[in-house]
Amino acid sequence: MTTAGMSQRPPGWRGWLLLLAGFLGLFAGLCTVFALVVTAAEAWVEHAQAQWPKATARVQRCGVDIYTHKPESYWIDCSLSYTVRGEEIVSHVHSRSTPAPRRVISQYPARQFEQLQEWVDEHPEGTPITVHYDPANRKKAVLVTTDMPLGGPRTPDNLKLLGFFAVSCAVLLTIARVVRPRTAAVRGFN
Repeated sequence: MTTAGMSQRPPGWRGWLLLLAGFLGLFAGLCTVFALVVTAAEAWVEHAQAQWPKATARVQRCGVDIYTHKPESYWIDCSLSYTVRGEEIVSHVHSRSTPAPRRVISQYPARQFEQLQEWVDEHPEGTPITVHYDPANRKKAVLVTTDMPLGGPRTPDNLKLLGFFAVSCAVLLTIARVVRPRTAAVRGFN
């Protein structure tokens, strides 16, 4: 017998499903908030960098080098030179890192190390590359639009991750709401 207005206790599997979906939904919600903050911050920085003056740089040296901050990882590191108001500037641009091929089981996109090497091979010494340089620090240059694998803006990938977390949160919290026990109907006393 249930009391009017009291909820019924769900069966065991529903209780566990409610707990799991609720916990994962709230966790996905926190991840959504975190991804939103990171995406907004990086988008702001990338927007500011896109406003920097452009310069046509020439490749001095490009290579797939060992990334020293992660064991057995590689990245593209390019030394570039460009002229700003008659001054020759030397700067570096680089890609994000990727694990050494022997350490990879699967990755997306596939063949990252090979793509890095192919890009470097297509950009020998003297190849022109358009960069944006910081007017306050002319030695700081970025590739705002690029065909460099694992290079350029991160905002498009951040938006995909943000969307994934937001949809996951909505789906999991909807599941938790559907599984939640219903309250007993208010019954009149006869």
